[in-house]
Amino acid sequence: MAMSLPVRFRSDGVRVAVETDPLHAPLRDFLINDLGEDVAAIARAQGRLGDGADRPWQEQYRYHRLDFDGTTVHVRDVAGWASCDLEPAVLRRCLDEYLHQVGALKSRRSLERDLGRPGNGEPMAASLALGSASRRTLGWGLVQTPRAVLEDLAGLTPHPDACLPHGVMETGSGACWADLAVLDETGKRLRSGTKTFMPKGIDPERVMGELGNALTEARFLDGIPGAWSGVVAGVPVHGYVDPEAVLRLPCRPIEIGGIVRRVKVFFPELADSGVDLATAASSASEFTPSVYGPRHVLTAFLLHDVQSHRHHLEVVRAARPGWEHTGNACHIHMDVQTVRLEHLWLPGHSCEVPTGEFASVLYEYERLTAV
Repeated sequence: MAMSLPVRFRSDGVRVAVETDPLHAPLRDFLINDLGEDVAAIARAQGRLGDGADRPWQEQYRYHRLDFDGTTVHVRDVAGWASCDLEPAVLRRCLDEYLHQVGALKSRRSLERDLGRPGNGEPMAASLALGSASRRTLGWGLVQTPRAVLEDLAGLTPHPDACLPHGVMETGSGACWADLAVLDETGKRLRSGTKTFMPKGIDPERVMGELGNALTEARFLDGIPGAWSGVVAGVPVHGYVDPEAVLRLPCRPIEIGGIVRRVKVFFPELADSGVDLATAASSASEFTPSVYGPRHVLTAFLLHDVQSHRHHLEVVRAARPGWEHTGNACHIHMDVQTVRLEHLWLPGHSCEVPTGEFASVLYEYERLTAV
């Protein structure tokens, strides 16, 4: 069962609000007034709670003082008017959630600055979706911008209309771009990759609700740690959760709040090919004996980046040495002798395949997915 926290966090896109009962007002004031939106300060407070759980310590801030007596953290204002007591684990979870909220807010602001505001009545034609919890990314959210702005920013060639995901055209919702980009800790773009799609008009609040519903019926994919599939907003999607923090899906409704925060990324799948793509990707990845590193990274690349569309195969086959590309799940680097795949959402998971054998794997995957 998820841990009950004495505070609740709410973000309206402008600031993070902290709500609590009168007994825990010092904790709320500590978060807002002492830590604020200083990510480094929040991280330092987290680290303090992880240093020597049995040793007493004291930390002085501008408005509050934290005292740990070995079992309990006492949060006191410096004037001595108010205080509250917390278990270290509870305070740590509060800081974790606060950091998540602040990080998402900062990421959203950064994206809005980079993307700019549409002018002259230009329609909002795109949704930008960013993954979270990768060591290279900070926060995920949805931001709408004209298609031309996104194309200029990403420097990418638009996908053919045939790359639309299953269900979007039938609902009349129209195509929305989603550029799954890799950002550094300052929010600046390092590199970006494939565009995928989400229904037009969807907002982050609705996504969170839809995502929670999807996780009650989601299923894990065999052989790829943390990978799941489900349906969000009527569109079949794949995604990743932290495999060390989430032991099973689907989950009971009471668990959804905690599970949703463990979702690293999710992305729509393409139109249904009528083939079991997960089995095809697994079989094709076994086609070569020369995979140096975890084989499931190659399986994930086929299933989540190539998916089932010839256009994706053609893009990869047209690559020349030195080509790099970031997809839904993996970053690919093509060299003369080897192809290196780095999984975006499973830190440290990467593999290398000889270039010639990699080409054979692609042809085998195409053969298995042909209908």
